Amino acid sequence: MELLYELMKQMEQTETIGELRVCHYELARRLRLVLQWERIELLSHIVSEAHEVLMQRAFQLAEEETLRAAVGIRPRKWCWYVMGSLGRREPTIWTDQDNGILFECGGHEEKECYEFVRHMAAVGTNYLYEIGYPYCPGYVMATNKRWGQSLADWENQIKTYIRDRLPNDIRFLFIAIDMRPIYGDSQLVIDRRQALFDWIHREPQLLQQMGEHVMFPTVPLGWFHNVQIERWGAYSGAIHMKHGGYVQIVNALKWLSCFANISAATTLERWNEITKQALLPLELAKEAKEALSIYYYVRLKYATEAGSDRDYVLWRTLEANERKWLKKAMRTAKKMQRFVARQAGGK
Repeated sequence: MELLYELMKQMEQTETIGELRVCHYELARRLRLVLQWERIELLSHIVSEAHEVLMQRAFQLAEEETLRAAVGIRPRKWCWYVMGSLGRREPTIWTDQDNGILFECGGHEEKECYEFVRHMAAVGTNYLYEIGYPYCPGYVMATNKRWGQSLADWENQIKTYIRDRLPNDIRFLFIAIDMRPIYGDSQLVIDRRQALFDWIHREPQLLQQMGEHVMFPTVPLGWFHNVQIERWGAYSGAIHMKHGGYVQIVNALKWLSCFANISAATTLERWNEITKQALLPLELAKEAKEALSIYYYVRLKYATEAGSDRDYVLWRTLEANERKWLKKAMRTAKKMQRFVARQAGGK
């Protein structure tokens, strides 16, 4: 583990994007040397912390570049935040970008503040790409007006999602639930995340629709516990690791957090509070935590190279014990979906 801690110290002392890129690739190399199932909980914490150091340094450089360019007015309060696996503190090595910027300023300065934020967003997301973080294919990045907003505009947008409850609105709410501050005025994002949970918690019909969202995608496990791998195309014989049960468990825990107004950003924090409040049967809660560890370990082990296919793993390349673990984790994912279906449907 010392190899990883030493690397993080080097990251903090970098001065250029090129140096950060080298550190990112070195993180992948060193992780392969220490990756063990017995260490997975500690490793998940270290990997998440390493990503934070990389991104914070990149965002700091983006801020400095924007100030040098003298674009607009820097808001009196602002914060970069991350979502997705980074927000939940469970990223693999080559995770793509899921980020945004939230800011607050005087009404008469808003136009100039937007100029500053949009320039910084363009620079910051480009820096992340150069370091080795692919652009988000769904454009969930600070350069998208949806995710780079003033406090007032953000609140109006979220309330529109809650009011209209269209399929994409539900999807955007699930994304926003993971928002976690990473660089800037952290309290700005923490307070808004709490407000988001408060608003959702008070909407029974919305909670029901969000519970229905948890049912998809279908876990690729048949009645006789046969894994349904991809049959055709470029990924024939492979399984999509995120859709193979992982995202279903993550979303189930998100839903339970909304149901109980638990405003934690990370999956582990949510699981701890959900277990403490006995929102899940204890045995199922234990199975869910174990399943998440299995998914994380396999994803971390096999997603060592960058590329658009990093979420796919050939089933035949997995070790026998890994296939056994994943089948068990998939059964747990199905149980979690059924549990949420009962709770959301009031049955």
